[in-house]
Amino acid sequence: MSLFPVGHASHADWRNAAERVLLQLREQLLRQPQARHRLGLVYVSKGMVRHAQELLALLARSLPQVTDWVGGSGDAVLAMEHEYSEEMSLAVMLLDIPAAHYRIYSGVAPLALGGTEAGFEAHSALVHADVDQPELAELLLELSERTSSGNLFGAVGGEHSVQFACREEDLARLRSGGSVGVFQGGFSGVAFDSDVACISRLAQGCTPLGQGLEITETRGPVLLALDGEPALPRLLELLDVQAGPHAGGGWQAALSQLRKTQAAIAPLGRGLERGVLTDEAQVLHIVGLDPVRQGIALSSGVESEHTVIFCQRQASAARHELLQMGAALKDALLADFADAEPGGESEPAPLHIRGAVYMSSKGRGSELFGGTDAELRLLRHALGPVPLIGVMAEAQLMDARVHQLAGVLTVFTGPSTTGV
Repeated sequence: MSLFPVGHASHADWRNAAERVLLQLREQLLRQPQARHRLGLVYVSKGMVRHAQELLALLARSLPQVTDWVGGSGDAVLAMEHEYSEEMSLAVMLLDIPAAHYRIYSGVAPLALGGTEAGFEAHSALVHADVDQPELAELLLELSERTSSGNLFGAVGGEHSVQFACREEDLARLRSGGSVGVFQGGFSGVAFDSDVACISRLAQGCTPLGQGLEITETRGPVLLALDGEPALPRLLELLDVQAGPHAGGGWQAALSQLRKTQAAIAPLGRGLERGVLTDEAQVLHIVGLDPVRQGIALSSGVESEHTVIFCQRQASAARHELLQMGAALKDALLADFADAEPGGESEPAPLHIRGAVYMSSKGRGSELFGGTDAELRLLRHALGPVPLIGVMAEAQLMDARVHQLAGVLTVFTGPSTTGV
């Protein structure tokens, strides 16, 4: 199996950027004459949002073999080893997956209850959502229950973001100038069946400051009591700082430490394994303090009878985590190959990565990794020279959880005659 074609570009004129992407894709398609690339994945920058409908129509007319389109917008476009934060940027990946093995879904064409329709059974799903989507957590849980694996991966767009979800039956109207396939707000993506082999991993980039504490009292997004004691003093003790009117420096000393601190929420007694956050831990920002109630305000609502693990972002930990994630994915491919049974007269071929989708956060990137493109260069070093696109978004999705300051990597795999 061949690698997924990828095109990416940035230019002051959106049409020029799009034409550069199309030129790159056509050159790669010429080298894969036997492949049928039916599914297109497109990500665009904020500046492209106002041209989203025209862009989608141009892509659909220029690549008639592509029958379905999905994607969205973000603060930056990620492609190969490049982070495009310019006004007009886009990246496109073409997947040669048979139509029987995926389904485009959106608010106007939801995924069937149970994920099963006309012989299709959803196994995993790429998800694009809006930051203002009501009851997002509940919708993610419901969608995960419509897939047999519960594997959801994707991104949450910020204010004024768009999503692309265009099915084959919409193409005629789109190519003739109709407004179709572009959404603002809501929930959309593509579901895959079990024949589409993909693996997802989460990178948090945070180092725990200690063991988890039981949340024993909350009010909305405010932690009031941990292990039965006022929450704020427990956190200050953990950070080894003093705060208040009688402390040296007042609250300023505490605030400087708190700006570097996050709160990871997990099911009670879980979220931490061998001193490292697990995928069950949902990292939230600390957005304020409540000295009157001795509380800690977080960026999202929390419930009692959960665990909170205070942590801090560290560049060295984040770099090590990305390298480990790449190594773990390669190990998983080798394990799958070792477990495969020979079919017919020939031995099973080794597996390789055909393409990768990476969702990152605007709080990572150059801010955490020390320079533009540094995060992607490190990731590609860990994975090897594989096709990769993605977006830098408001939040990241993994399984049925919304994460902040995370990186979600999904790789699509297939057999290769040249090894991993």
